[in-house]
Amino acid sequence: MRNQTVLFVMNEATTDGEARQIAAHAAGQNSRLICLILSMVPTYPLSSFGVLPYGGVDVAPGWAEEIAQQRKMLRKRSEAIQAILESEGTSGDVHAVSCVPSDVRSVVARRALVCDAATVSQSLRNDDPDAFHAAVNGVLFESPIPLVLNGLPLDQPECVFLAWNTELPASRAAHAALPMLKAAKEVIIGSFDPIATELQDGEDPGADLAIWLSHQGCTVTINQYPSGGEEIGACIRHRATEVGADLVVMGAFGRSRLQQFVFGGTTRSMTEQTAVKVLMAH
Repeated sequence: MRNQTVLFVMNEATTDGEARQIAAHAAGQNSRLICLILSMVPTYPLSSFGVLPYGGVDVAPGWAEEIAQQRKMLRKRSEAIQAILESEGTSGDVHAVSCVPSDVRSVVARRALVCDAATVSQSLRNDDPDAFHAAVNGVLFESPIPLVLNGLPLDQPECVFLAWNTELPASRAAHAALPMLKAAKEVIIGSFDPIATELQDGEDPGADLAIWLSHQGCTVTINQYPSGGEEIGACIRHRATEVGADLVVMGAFGRSRLQQFVFGGTTRSMTEQTAVKVLMAH
């Protein structure tokens, strides 16, 4: 996919190698790369005196110096990432933001508004799972773009597994991925435990989607799978691997975020796995 703008969410620990790989990838597709470096502000500490009279607080010594040192290191890392973009001939910008965890979602969403797709570095995913999930939610819930995990976002897949139900997130994911679907050699529509009624998944689940994609020029196959009680995210991974798909396209958070957080769910399962490349939209 050429001439796109990709948001790359990272942290200070993201390696030069990972940054260089995505920068070269973007340059090869004549695309822009927006690098967003997230740095968590050190915890605001109180000294042993705690709250002072009249509502003031006594900050422990050294906290201001720690903040200043963090910002200095962040500027240095920003300059290094900018140098990588320039060395690879990549058009783009580097933004470094110091923020508290509760602000990650809005910070990421703000940059995503003017991009075409987003991805997250492996280092952020490994080092700070809470910030990773906040970044994921920022893209999915507060921006119009899809999120791509476990692979380079601009690669053109040959075989796409499109996990389908009749919910809006799945439809949005299919629309977001349409250029990739049209260029792929094969699109496999997979429905899991569909309810074949007019008021649920349709009398022939997936058929209406296949007609639309075929009219767009896609080569489409429809499969309906029983889950056998297996978690749907695991079913998607297994079936996608079985058919040789190099990208899974799916809707995210078809049910409420609270349900996903408390009980788990397909979105949570697919964001935490690293075995298959996935494009999600909400």
